[in-house]
Amino acid sequence: MCLGFVTETELGENVLKGGIEITFPLNITESTKPHSPGKFSVIPDKDASEKEIQDYFMSECSVLEYYSPIKNKLKLTVEDTRQSPVLGTRKPDFVFIQKNTDVDFLNILAIGEVKKQTGDNFSNMQIGQAISYGEKLLQLQPWRNSVLVLLTNCIKINIYRVTRVDFHQQTQYRYEIVPPRPLKYDSTTNDNGWKYLVTIMESSPQDLGWVEPSLTFGRNTVRLTQAIGVGRTSVVYEGKHNNTSVAVKMAKKADYLSCIRTEIDALQNLSELGSPHIPKILLQNDNTLVMTPVGERIINLRKKDISDIITTFQKVHSRGIIHRDLKKFNFLRNLDDSSENILIIDWGYSTNNSESTTFAGVLGCMPDYVLQSLINGEEIVYGPQVDLICFVRSFYLMLHRPRVPIDKDDNIEEQARKLLNFWKDCRRSDVWDNIYEAIDNLSYDRLIQELERLF
Repeated sequence: MCLGFVTETELGENVLKGGIEITFPLNITESTKPHSPGKFSVIPDKDASEKEIQDYFMSECSVLEYYSPIKNKLKLTVEDTRQSPVLGTRKPDFVFIQKNTDVDFLNILAIGEVKKQTGDNFSNMQIGQAISYGEKLLQLQPWRNSVLVLLTNCIKINIYRVTRVDFHQQTQYRYEIVPPRPLKYDSTTNDNGWKYLVTIMESSPQDLGWVEPSLTFGRNTVRLTQAIGVGRTSVVYEGKHNNTSVAVKMAKKADYLSCIRTEIDALQNLSELGSPHIPKILLQNDNTLVMTPVGERIINLRKKDISDIITTFQKVHSRGIIHRDLKKFNFLRNLDDSSENILIIDWGYSTNNSESTTFAGVLGCMPDYVLQSLINGEEIVYGPQVDLICFVRSFYLMLHRPRVPIDKDDNIEEQARKLLNFWKDCRRSDVWDNIYEAIDNLSYDRLIQELERLF
């Protein structure tokens, strides 16, 4: 079992120490391959680069997919995803998907890495990286329990089964290990890596633990059609409910169920506003929200959006709710609406006005006092100005597209220091001084006027 954040090296160590050895979990194929290529018998030499080893693996898999005696039995294909962020932002070397389907993380059935081995065994980091991709896939397909993960250097192949275990509102993972086997084709035994690989390619999605992406809410069924967004705590899909397009938001892990609950409470409260700028809940359970409308990502704001957003927040704040996580990606455009209204989404970090709490959300657009509180290690009191400043700073970044000088390797205090200096330099004009003065005074009408002058 593994719980909490660990490095890839630590994850690899955990797998080797705590993993349970199992036999290969599928019925072994009877397929054979009398002649090369497609037998992994002419492997790159020891001086080959990792890319050359990866290219060779993809080439051999391609041969298998077009070899008629096997092709007719294949249900899955091996897709090269080295250049494709198929797991949100992450790029595994290859994935298995059903034939004639798109490479979308809804459709990934198993996952793998091709690594150059430097010692007798794969390093803890190499094992940990491969396993982390399996864990990530289970977060992106949270209705599914397990996934197979392959790790090979084209000489031998390691196979792991990663299983999701939800326990006391936390998600843990259990690891099972198939003993390593040579990948080279061997006609004398079924206990062979080539047989394992081809067996997976001939298996049905259900054999591999894949679950049809549909959700049931009492008598209502929602069919998921495509993935449209991945955040820190949740995954968002487009779906169909009674032939209507809906947005489906699911917690990635049990650890984030509180964010779903917070969003439900906020949207139910705000539904009384009847605003076209706030999503409406159709269906819900402990880890899922089904909402309308489905919006499109924006590149820039329109002049009309300024008034719509600020007026909406004036009403939201009057109900004592602070969004506290405003950024460009939390504004969508409802293209199905003749007015193409702006939508304000992601209310899972929302809080009550003047509530003192810890930090949550994206750092880049936060007010100076929040940044200073993070540097000082203090709790933060969130008021309406937080939303207005986050909105204005998001708008500034869309308008000017400056380079924000923070490094993902910096700790949060260092990032906050850099952002304090960045925003200090950005407000050196009467225009922005007037905008911030309107925010300080909570003058919503004046803030609209000041921002509209920028169009």
